[in-house]
Amino acid sequence: MKRISIFIILLLVLGGCSNSGIYEFSGTTDNWDVFYMVDVTNDDEQKATGTLKYIGDGPMPETVDYKIGTTLTKMGQTGTPLTDGKGNIGSGCEGCGTFQEDDELEMEIMWDGQTEKLILTTIK
Repeated sequence: MKRISIFIILLLVLGGCSNSGIYEFSGTTDNWDVFYMVDVTNDDEQKATGTLKYIGDGPMPETVDYKIGTTLTKMGQTGTPLTDGKGNIGSGCEGCGTFQEDDELEMEIMWDGQTEKLILTTIK
């Protein structure tokens, strides 16, 4: 019985050290509204999905390039298509640093010769 108790306590302690979780981030500028959800499965693996929506007054772009991340971890994509001003964004990585709930994600969106930066913060 003593061994089982020690085993359960050990599992609880080690389980508490895991950096896994699902975190939601959002941000808005004059031209863009962004939602980003990150599913961190362990300390060095995550999958992210989200949407960006063009809310600006100028002509609606057909495609955008973007970068998103923290000082340590950055990812992005080029040629992301927009339909009716909306586009799906996302990425995954293994063996990388992962985003965490309290991170502020820096995002840069490039379209039609323009660039806009925004900060995505956790939705609480």
